[in-house]
Amino acid sequence: MAAIEGRLFIDGEFREARSGRRYDVINPADESVVATAADAGIEDVDDAITAARRFADTSDWATDHEFRRRCLVQLQGALRERLDDIRALVTAEAGICASVLPTHVDLMVDGMDFFNDLITSFQWEEKLPAYEILGMRSLRRIRYEPYGVVGAITPWNAPFMTAIWKVHHGLATGNAVVLKSAPDTPLTGALLAQIVRDSTDIPAGAFNAISSEDKSIAGDAMTADQRIDLFHFTGSPGVGQRIAERAATGIRHTVLELGGKSANILLPDADLDLACGLGVAMCMSSSGQGCALATRMVVHADIYDEVLARLEALVGNLPWGDPRDPGNVVGPIIREEQLKRVEGLVDRARAEGARVLCGGARGDRGGRGFWYQPTVLADVDENAEIAQTEVFGPVLSVIRYDGDDDEAVRVANNSRYGLSGYVQSADEERAWAVARRLKAGTVNIGASFYLSPDAPFSGYGISGDGVEHGIAGFREYLRIKSIASPEH
Repeated sequence: MAAIEGRLFIDGEFREARSGRRYDVINPADESVVATAADAGIEDVDDAITAARRFADTSDWATDHEFRRRCLVQLQGALRERLDDIRALVTAEAGICASVLPTHVDLMVDGMDFFNDLITSFQWEEKLPAYEILGMRSLRRIRYEPYGVVGAITPWNAPFMTAIWKVHHGLATGNAVVLKSAPDTPLTGALLAQIVRDSTDIPAGAFNAISSEDKSIAGDAMTADQRIDLFHFTGSPGVGQRIAERAATGIRHTVLELGGKSANILLPDADLDLACGLGVAMCMSSSGQGCALATRMVVHADIYDEVLARLEALVGNLPWGDPRDPGNVVGPIIREEQLKRVEGLVDRARAEGARVLCGGARGDRGGRGFWYQPTVLADVDENAEIAQTEVFGPVLSVIRYDGDDDEAVRVANNSRYGLSGYVQSADEERAWAVARRLKAGTVNIGASFYLSPDAPFSGYGISGDGVEHGIAGFREYLRIKSIASPEH
């Protein structure tokens, strides 16, 4: 891996924080220092927003679609050339397992085609037929225009995936972007900035990247600044609500993707080989540190015992450890604070009557790093804390239900979250009937998964507000203007 950049990127240049402060970025697998990152303060946030605002207000980036597309095709090509560096960096700073890097990195770069094509194929102006009102016949046109400045705030669990979505989509729609990376994973954003500077014609000011050890200082400075027109955030419901509240001052637009506690329904006719294998993969992928993962398994009583036996065998033998080893499915937890949180949730679930089939304790890899064993909790009450709380660790909660498909739907919908859902049945029509009734923004039937650049991704309940991906996600970055003129 090439030398790691950790400075702020503002107005086309890398620079240190005005205070000169830096902080260590820790590898969660062994607690080594990956690199240091600049620790932005309020004044640095102001500088980044000033650069973005000036660019948005004075450039023709918003209207020169051909140039914009050329720049972002350059970015896609340059990212492809640096795939090895990106993979190595997200594993080092976020502990992402090599086994899921194709999803976190490669597919994200490939998916840039969809938004790049929309830059020139999207109908930026639509004509409406004449309409008479107040004695006047008017022709109307609908125009789509960028908001101006996007404040993009990304989480630590998927630092490249979420950064490329927000940065690429914000730029593709003609906005300027200020990216604030999570404190744990600032280096991926700095690498993205390095690629933008060195390998594209994206103008200075269009993209700015900052890092800060204290997420609240930089985050509050961003959300207080009226020069940002749109906040695009991925993270926890609590922080998302705070961003929405602060964005309400000045009536700024927000798009919020806020996590989930997704249910995986195993109907009594499910193919258990497929359902259990898929269920484990879709819970333990990314070490359980993913928002749309299937962390609640809702299992019919007729197959409950057999499912538990299969889960115990599968998860009890799941390979975990060094995230650089492509044979490992589960890697480290991001930091000690989060490890303690996972540990506390499982310990309280056990005390409340859940049965630990496997795992249920910290792991050890030479006394270094933040590890939790892949865990299955059986006999979980649907209203228990562990069933209602996003754990963000390799923990699967199994809930038994008796009765018909109505009961399965009721249990699955018994959550304030609504990001994703899963249905397992040998009867496709039956699975579709259940899927339509789930209160979730995305639903996956059998061996399928929603994630793609052209399919909208959104959440119900506290899982979010707004849409990513697809034409609907493209439009989230655009204002709509109607212009009327006389019919001649």
